[in-house]
Amino acid sequence: MFLIMFTYTAPLSTIDELVDAHYNNPGGVFAKGMVRMAGRLEPRTGGMIIAEGERAEVEAAVASDPFVVNGAATVEIVEFHRTR
Repeated sequence: MFLIMFTYTAPLSTIDELVDAHYNNPGGVFAKGMVRMAGRLEPRTGGMIIAEGERAEVEAAVASDPFVVNGAATVEIVEFHRTR
């Protein structure tokens, strides 16, 4: 499993413009059915996704995310092994 952490680098107005594309990206983690849980951070400085899949597939899906492609967020992908 993977924890995908987005940190916004653009104003929230830009994030709001990209959010529909983020969720509907045909090559992204949502469309590929990888997401197990997702949400935005509070305060609204980014978001996180818990996803399942092969590392290469997760990395490719995240690389195609509109937040990343448009330079609106940085991303960190952390692999973990679920024990509970």
